[in-house]
Amino acid sequence: MGDAIEHWWQREKQRGDDHRDKCRSKRTFVSEAEARAHAAADRAQFGDRFTAYRCELCGDWHLTRRGD
Repeated sequence: MGDAIEHWWQREKQRGDDHRDKCRSKRTFVSEAEARAHAAADRAQFGDRFTAYRCELCGDWHLTRRGD
Protein backbone atom coordinates (compact mmCIF):
# COMPACT_ATOMS: atom_id res chain seq x y z
CA MET A 1 0.00 0.00 0.00
CA GLY A 2 2.89 2.40 0.69
CA ASP A 3 4.04 2.13 -2.93
CA ALA A 4 0.56 2.97 -4.21
CA ILE A 5 0.43 6.08 -2.06
CA GLU A 6 3.92 7.10 -3.18
CA HIS A 7 2.98 6.67 -6.86
CA TRP A 8 -0.22 8.66 -6.35
CA TRP A 9 1.73 11.43 -4.64
CA GLN A 10 4.27 11.61 -7.47
CA ARG A 11 1.49 11.75 -10.11
CA GLU A 12 -0.29 14.56 -8.24
CA LYS A 13 2.95 16.48 -7.81
CA GLN A 14 3.71 16.16 -11.52
CA ARG A 15 0.21 17.37 -12.43
CA GLY A 16 0.73 20.44 -10.25
CA ASP A 17 4.14 21.09 -11.81
CA ASP A 18 2.64 20.81 -15.31
CA HIS A 19 -0.07 23.35 -14.45
CA ARG A 20 2.44 25.78 -12.94
CA ASP A 21 4.61 25.51 -16.06
CA LYS A 22 1.60 26.47 -18.20
CA CYS A 23 0.94 29.39 -15.88
CA ARG A 24 4.53 30.66 -16.15
CA SER A 25 4.26 30.94 -19.93
CA LYS A 26 1.39 33.45 -19.68
CA ARG A 27 1.50 37.18 -19.13
CA THR A 28 0.90 37.84 -15.44
CA PHE A 29 -0.72 40.88 -13.83
CA VAL A 30 -0.94 41.64 -10.13
CA SER A 31 -4.41 43.17 -10.27
CA GLU A 32 -7.61 42.89 -12.24
CA ALA A 33 -7.33 46.57 -13.18
CA GLU A 34 -3.86 46.03 -14.65
CA ALA A 35 -5.04 42.99 -16.61
CA ARG A 36 -8.08 44.86 -17.94
CA ALA A 37 -5.89 47.81 -18.99
CA HIS A 38 -3.64 45.48 -20.97
CA ALA A 39 -6.69 43.78 -22.51
CA ALA A 40 -8.00 47.17 -23.64
CA ALA A 41 -4.61 48.13 -25.10
CA ASP A 42 -4.40 44.79 -26.94
CA ARG A 43 -7.93 45.30 -28.27
CA ALA A 44 -7.02 48.77 -29.55
CA GLN A 45 -3.79 47.58 -31.14
CA PHE A 46 -4.69 44.09 -32.40
CA GLY A 47 -8.49 43.98 -32.34
CA ASP A 48 -8.43 40.93 -30.07
CA ARG A 49 -11.02 40.65 -27.33
CA PHE A 50 -9.34 39.48 -24.15
CA THR A 51 -10.95 38.85 -20.79
CA ALA A 52 -9.10 39.07 -17.48
CA TYR A 53 -9.34 36.13 -15.08
CA ARG A 54 -7.82 35.27 -11.72
CA CYS A 55 -5.65 32.16 -11.93
CA GLU A 56 -6.48 29.41 -9.45
CA LEU A 57 -2.87 28.21 -9.56
CA CYS A 58 -0.85 31.34 -8.91
CA GLY A 59 -3.48 33.82 -7.70
CA ASP A 60 -2.37 36.45 -10.23
CA TRP A 61 -4.35 37.66 -13.23
CA HIS A 62 -4.02 36.48 -16.84
CA LEU A 63 -5.85 37.18 -20.09
CA THR A 64 -7.88 34.78 -22.20
CA ARG A 65 -9.68 35.01 -25.51
CA ARG A 66 -12.40 32.68 -24.22
CA GLY A 67 -15.60 34.33 -23.09
CA ASP A 68 -17.37 33.52 -19.85
